Amino acid sequence: MPVYEYRCGECKRKFSALIGMVAEPDEEKCPHCGSTSTVKLISRFARFRNEDDRVDELADKLEGMSEPETTSEMRQMMREMGKAMDEDVSDEMEEMFESEMAGELDGDSGE
Repeated sequence: MPVYEYRCGECKRKFSALIGMVAEPDEEKCPHCGSTSTVKLISRFARFRNEDDRVDELADKLEGMSEPETTSEMRQMMREMGKAMDEDVSDEMEEMFESEMAGELDGDSGE
């Protein structure tokens, strides 16, 4: 069953509705205010890619990049790599960066 998005003409909120394939066209009611003054929106669609496609795209992106110069650039790069691999590594990366920063502040170079 497809999911359609609507915008309410009264309260201006956007909402989604699951509509059966053989369902008769019906006025959708806003779940927030109950108004039937709704407009069907054109939704974006998802393009699903396999892991190889995501890794190839990331490799192409990284080829033209120079090495990250700041920790925020490094964090962003690692987040993108985690997303490409379908792994949320943000918590582990934050711990690593915090440990590294603590070592730099203590005067320890980590070597």
